[in-house]
Amino acid sequence: MNRKEFLQKSSLLLAGLGTSSVLHPSILKALTIEPAALSTFYDAEHVVILMQENRSFDHAFGSLKGVRGFLDKKAFVKPDGHSVFFQKGNDGRYASPARLDLRNTKSTWMSSLPHSWSDQQKALNKGKYDRWLQSKASGNKDYKNIPLTLGYYNREDLPFYYQLADAFTIFDQYFCSSLTGTTPNRLFHWSGTLREQQNGKVKANVYNENIDYDNNRQARWKSFPEILEEQNVSWKIYQNEISLPKGMSGEQEAWLSNFTDNPIEWFSAYHVKFSKGYYQNIPNVISYLKKEIEKNPNQKERLESVIAELQDDLVKYHPDNYSKLSQKEKNLHEKAFTTNTGDPDFWNLEIGTDEHGERLVVPKGDVLFQFRKDVEEKKLPLVSWLIAPEHFSDHPGSPWYGAWYISEVLNILTNDPETWKKTIFIINYDENDGYFDHVLPFAPPLNPSQPVDINGKEGVEYVNKNQEYMSSPKLKDYERIEGAVGLGYRVPMIIASPWTKGGFVNSEVSDHTSVLQFLEKFIKKKFNKDTTIDNISDWRRAICGDLTSAFNASNIKVPPMDYINQKDYAKTINAAKNKPVPNLKWYTEKELSNNLLEIQEKGIKPSNALPYNYLVNLEDGHIKMTNLRETAIPLLVYDRTKLDQNQDNYYFSYALYDKLELSHPVNPGIYDYEVFGPNGFYRKFKGAQKPELEIRLLNDTKNNEVQLIFKKHTKSTISATLEDLYEKDQRKISLSKTEEKIIFKLNKNKGWYDLKIDVQGHIWHFSGRIETGKTSISDPHWA
Repeated sequence: MNRKEFLQKSSLLLAGLGTSSVLHPSILKALTIEPAALSTFYDAEHVVILMQENRSFDHAFGSLKGVRGFLDKKAFVKPDGHSVFFQKGNDGRYASPARLDLRNTKSTWMSSLPHSWSDQQKALNKGKYDRWLQSKASGNKDYKNIPLTLGYYNREDLPFYYQLADAFTIFDQYFCSSLTGTTPNRLFHWSGTLREQQNGKVKANVYNENIDYDNNRQARWKSFPEILEEQNVSWKIYQNEISLPKGMSGEQEAWLSNFTDNPIEWFSAYHVKFSKGYYQNIPNVISYLKKEIEKNPNQKERLESVIAELQDDLVKYHPDNYSKLSQKEKNLHEKAFTTNTGDPDFWNLEIGTDEHGERLVVPKGDVLFQFRKDVEEKKLPLVSWLIAPEHFSDHPGSPWYGAWYISEVLNILTNDPETWKKTIFIINYDENDGYFDHVLPFAPPLNPSQPVDINGKEGVEYVNKNQEYMSSPKLKDYERIEGAVGLGYRVPMIIASPWTKGGFVNSEVSDHTSVLQFLEKFIKKKFNKDTTIDNISDWRRAICGDLTSAFNASNIKVPPMDYINQKDYAKTINAAKNKPVPNLKWYTEKELSNNLLEIQEKGIKPSNALPYNYLVNLEDGHIKMTNLRETAIPLLVYDRTKLDQNQDNYYFSYALYDKLELSHPVNPGIYDYEVFGPNGFYRKFKGAQKPELEIRLLNDTKNNEVQLIFKKHTKSTISATLEDLYEKDQRKISLSKTEEKIIFKLNKNKGWYDLKIDVQGHIWHFSGRIETGKTSISDPHWA
């Protein structure tokens, strides 16, 4: 292959990383294919799921227009009095979100940041959210003093991804499932849990190394593909090659295997060690280990133990024993480890140099070979998962090659318009790596009055030292770190399909189990088959949506657009290796300003209607929380009088269930409470002693309005200042009657309100969006 041909092929790796103003052809084609007349997403015949690696929402999409990003006026204020966007280092300096610049710095070559259970919990800091710089510093000594955790990319850096979000539906309240790394979150994605039992008695597998191929560490609970198999629902997991050691070099693994991103390899029911490549490679591994013993005699005992296990595998996983498996076991094995063995080059790389002499590597074969073949032959199953090789996974340890992989999947699915008309393509990310996201993750309730069987800190949704398994002497100290299992931090999530076109934003609280809940509902409706997976906790199933609110039947017309010019981008990324590190500035406290956050694109997006209707008001010395619909609502309550004074008991988590009313007591003297809910919902109640009146906000979803109800406890006239922050209108009002009502029509802002009332230092701040069942818009503050 000559250099020109090589560069043409390598340029495919970065298809879509070109200009931000011209639409990528794969997106254009997907947009121009209309769904069948009168069809809904339940008419789909294929759900294709791609989980990518390690990017937070703010890191990737905080600067996208119309989403809850850097312009968020409801962002949490830390105990130091500054926005959560301004993180403070140990030396007293502050850092603010700063662009990494994909092409003009070496940011994409600077690897990942800490992202395990211990540092994710430390960044959260029990809800104070102020230890990101300390917990997420790079392990590379040359980068340690750069606040990389606050680094972000914008449209110029990631035009393909921004175009994808503008074309289809992006979620801005989609959280990873657990405050930890890759494997635990992928366990949630494929099985709904990271525990063998749904209680706190057994180990919470919150570290990657807790689950692997070792017989003592395999996952033995039921996964979702097993349920699909039992119900005779077609499915496959596509990857170029599995990760079980097969004899690939490290470079081959990075380009060609699945990066251990298919956690099904560690579920005992799938018998991954029957894979041909592994069995054939065992003698080579044993020979290598024997040589290692000669070099390192002090490792003899440990290595001989490994050799003994491998020799057992030679017997246990002999090909003759595969035939003894049941047909169901064979089906699970073959479908879960669908690889590209039909492509003679699926283990091969092409290595060359670009015009500047830089080394270039690309797969020689087609890393989507079998997926492409099944699509072309009309054999694509109902449910399919795609696993990208490491270099296509978007992991910060690799360049941003994932754009090509996603665009190529779109090309394959849209090659025949009839296939795309019946396809739902879900793209999400397993966890946030070490990259900052500003939205507070919702936590399981601890209030004993909550009607949900999670047993508080000793239940399935927490890691706590009182849990039974914690008494094991085998546990390492870092495994005893306490905290809520989840939700984790926000990660990107996009659904591309004929029924999610139009550049919508969806703001229903979701996590990785939402994908399973979607499949349950979809399959039940389509085939009347029960694929319910019991592993999802009651709380998680209640407060995390099933993604169906993202689908609509509207026919979005697409204006004519030009195809993007596919240039040689591989050399651009290679050249970035030699660029300087990103110059992320430090600030003194006096230099902090909201102007630093004017880095998000102005503008709003159409926004899906959400299944929420609830009230939060200060009444009779309590914060009353009332759910008016069936969908459960997660809420976080902060007592700022204690938070700002560094006292305990400042952070409370609640879940409002169907028609449930809960009450949180308010301090009898000075009080200052904040309540955070989904989609920017916010309440603030502040004052000293009991006020002489009560103010409640009520929703009128039928008339798209809210009502402020003023009820006095005195005969005297009360003066108040009322501010409508959307309309930038402030006025004085005089309250003479015992009870008065002010109505705010919300048609102009499609249900959004942001109202602040001040009565002699007593503050009521009501902000959010009422849901009428109709399409709305994202927060008008970003217009």
